[in-house]
Amino acid sequence: MPKFWQFCNVSDGSAELLLYGDIADKSWWGDEVTPKQFAEELNALGAVSEITVRINSGGGDVFAAQTIGNLLEQHPAYVTARIDGLCASAATVVSSHCNKVIAANDSSYMVHPVKLGIRGYAGAVELQEYLNALAVIKENIISLYAKKTRHTKDEVTAWMDVTSWWTAAQAKENGFVDELTDDEQDAVVENRNGVLFVNSVSMNLPFAQAPKFVQDSLTASAAGRLANKKPAGQPEKQQEVQDMEAKDSIKTADDLRKEYQELVDQIEQAAAAAATSAERSRIQSIEDMALPGSEALAAEAKFTKPVSAEDFAKEMVKNAKTQGASYLAQVEKDARDSGMDGIHNAPPADRTGGDTFLDAIRGMNQ
Repeated sequence: MPKFWQFCNVSDGSAELLLYGDIADKSWWGDEVTPKQFAEELNALGAVSEITVRINSGGGDVFAAQTIGNLLEQHPAYVTARIDGLCASAATVVSSHCNKVIAANDSSYMVHPVKLGIRGYAGAVELQEYLNALAVIKENIISLYAKKTRHTKDEVTAWMDVTSWWTAAQAKENGFVDELTDDEQDAVVENRNGVLFVNSVSMNLPFAQAPKFVQDSLTASAAGRLANKKPAGQPEKQQEVQDMEAKDSIKTADDLRKEYQELVDQIEQAAAAAATSAERSRIQSIEDMALPGSEALAAEAKFTKPVSAEDFAKEMVKNAKTQGASYLAQVEKDARDSGMDGIHNAPPADRTGGDTFLDAIRGMNQ
């Protein structure tokens, strides 16, 4: 299944988890493979002490969100959620499991009633089972929200029942967000063919249904982009200086990621794919060159002490020479040990009378 998450920037005891877009393309209810894959990738991070979960999501499957949230909460690392654009619906379940939630000042937060998709036909018994399931899921989410916000369950229920949209400051006031920050890049709101996009990620929500402050941020984003454009009549030299200053501000890999997030992700994915292809090619080349009797040497070159196919070929030649020299030395030693060196051909006896039969043969050969 295509992944909706991505672990990256794993270094110095820290890692990032990107949750951009829908949380799960399908329900994790009854799915054994996808949750297992997420758990394996989380465990593969090793002994990290900090995990940052970057969120820009309109929500998705509640079972996926609960599984991810619980796995993060049970992990020994300190988990910080950073809301880069939108944190809505199931995404709020993930953020509420984190140790701390930091939101960009112009980000948005949304909670709403639990919904359940029904396919096919259902009778009264089946419908009641659906209602019972909804009640259980809602109670679990209410308990999680109440624990995070320290508000009563009745207050949390009232927020959910009416579908509440909040600015980052309002979400902080209500306890869902712990800190606001001015350091994050402003969220870019777009109306693409009537669909709400935040930071170039579809929220799967009609733009007309987004709250007014979210729609208003579209105008603010456009105004900001116009303000950042080169003023009319500005000298080209001055513009070049400004561009150089912007480039000089990128000193580290993290700076580059903040400025060009999508480009860095594409480069990393391409590099990972190329590395995988190159590794397969290296192993195949070693297997093709391996000779009978060199299995141990080939296994070491492929896995234990990885080397290039060229270096393995050199080792094969050296190994062949060594084996050949050892073989010749053993042959000489066996010859010496057998005593064959002391045996010589005796000279033929002096014949005076000659041999009539041999003389006849010699005459025929002549």
